[in-house]
Amino acid sequence: MSSSGDTTGVESEPMEVDCSIMQPTDETEDKYTEPVVLSDAAKFSCAALCALSLNHLFNNEWDETFNRQCIQRVVTYLQLPQQVLQTMYELMKADFCQGCDAYIALIKAEANLCSILHSLVALAVNQGFILGEYDARWRVLIQYMSRQMQVDIELVETFENDIAEKLSLQHEHQLTLEEEQGAKSRRIRTLAKRYAWISLATIGGGALVGVTGGLAAPFIGAGLGSLIGGSAAMALGSTTGIAVVGSLFGAAGAGLTGFKMHKRVGDIEQFEIKEFKSPTGGYSKPLHISIAIHGWLSDETDESFIKPWTGLEHSKEQYYLCYESRYLVELGKAMEYIYSFAVSMATQEALKYTILSGIISAIAWPSSLLALSSVIDNPWGVCCRRAVQVGKQLAEILLTKTHGNRPVTLIGYSLGARVIFYCLREMSTRNCCEGIIQDVVLIGAPCSGNRQEWSKFTKVVAGRIVNGYSRSDWLLKFLYRTLSMPSGGVAGLQKIPLEDRRMCNVDLTDIVLGHSEYPQKMTQILDKVGIKTIKAHMRRSQTQPYVQVLTENLRQTKSEECLSTFVPTPSPSQHFTTSTSSLDSLHITSFASDPDK
Repeated sequence: MSSSGDTTGVESEPMEVDCSIMQPTDETEDKYTEPVVLSDAAKFSCAALCALSLNHLFNNEWDETFNRQCIQRVVTYLQLPQQVLQTMYELMKADFCQGCDAYIALIKAEANLCSILHSLVALAVNQGFILGEYDARWRVLIQYMSRQMQVDIELVETFENDIAEKLSLQHEHQLTLEEEQGAKSRRIRTLAKRYAWISLATIGGGALVGVTGGLAAPFIGAGLGSLIGGSAAMALGSTTGIAVVGSLFGAAGAGLTGFKMHKRVGDIEQFEIKEFKSPTGGYSKPLHISIAIHGWLSDETDESFIKPWTGLEHSKEQYYLCYESRYLVELGKAMEYIYSFAVSMATQEALKYTILSGIISAIAWPSSLLALSSVIDNPWGVCCRRAVQVGKQLAEILLTKTHGNRPVTLIGYSLGARVIFYCLREMSTRNCCEGIIQDVVLIGAPCSGNRQEWSKFTKVVAGRIVNGYSRSDWLLKFLYRTLSMPSGGVAGLQKIPLEDRRMCNVDLTDIVLGHSEYPQKMTQILDKVGIKTIKAHMRRSQTQPYVQVLTENLRQTKSEECLSTFVPTPSPSQHFTTSTSSLDSLHITSFASDPDK
């Protein structure tokens, strides 16, 4: 069929969109259904929604080329007249303001709502196959449009995972009949579980529309040919196809798996990336990965690296960064000593402060605690400096795309968040840093809260920049008692005053009383900041006795609670003070500058 070049005239007969999806049957998965049919109004609305979404998400000069290429591909894919492109360019202009409601209503009026989303996923992956790159901005765009249409993100990820499994399996080797049947069974089981609860999608105005297995079924068992195009699928077996898909998944060598720095870089002595054991198993490589970075260690075993992240399930392919273990263990021991001292000191001081509470009107660090500052100040300073170098090294790894050309999510707490901070800062100074990182989550970050510093990250991060902070983190305050962040403060203690759709400040004060609680409460924290975790009944560690977990939590949490009884939590606007005595001669000091600057 052909379409009229006049998009403003009377709507022409519906055209077929080239997004053929295979209907799964008991006999085979390779039987095609009829192509999805969308009206001209729905196709135009889909393109317009895409253009307006690009305007909202990536309204920056460095994203202009991506935006134009993206909308060009969408218009071509939907078989819209090329004259429509100029209209889409106008919609993408920064000064253009138009609501999406009318377009969304037209799209929802179509019977093939899920097919539209599936087509967008297929289009993005198709471009990934052709270019060997699945840009993080594509993924953010699709997820944003899904939310606009009130369709659960789980459905989009289901489409993604199905495509990824086909790609990775056919890339690694020719499937035997048994492997093909096994892959099919895994997909059916996974989808059955997901569609058991993805049953309704909320529509504006309170109405509900069903997103049931029946509606979605034609798109689930889709073969690779229907998803990325027949000619593209046939090319998978060629040398060029293997190279391109290898680039997409980072399959040259082992990708990030077992990556280890063999030559010393600067002051860095250890830098190694290891993979968590997949909770789901299977052959497939996903189209998105996550990297978790810890803040300190209790020992140098792998369990110490893994334990805080046992609840993390943000991606089917997850890694953790092993770095500078020797120094992080020293820091962990110093923190443990300070905590145990805090418990003893708080027990003695609490009664005195109850009696003298009327005298103490300002925050004062007890002289007995200050006397032990050297125990932690030195290892803390060493680890802070090394975290800067590790962050820069991580930036190099991501920029060279050792992980492949897939979106990455970075998650870190304490010094791990500092690693991410300096990774982003380094990447922001480089060319071609866009489209690599989807989301970053910095928890209890011991780094600058300066708005100008964080604004640089908007060039690097396509999705969310999460700053998780606790106003009651007494240890972080103590470590910065003689330091100052000019016009910024400490990120782990406050909001970042950045007005950008990416910036997301999450107050964790109701969860975290002090720095030591971050590892123990990581799963709860991840839930609050919007990172997917394993269900509650699966969160228990497989390697640590349950009683021991409770005992450690009680011991470390007790120190935080006791100390907080006589070191009051300030309001966000208060500054910190130190004292030569716990009761006398209160001496107000300002922060000194960050030693890394």
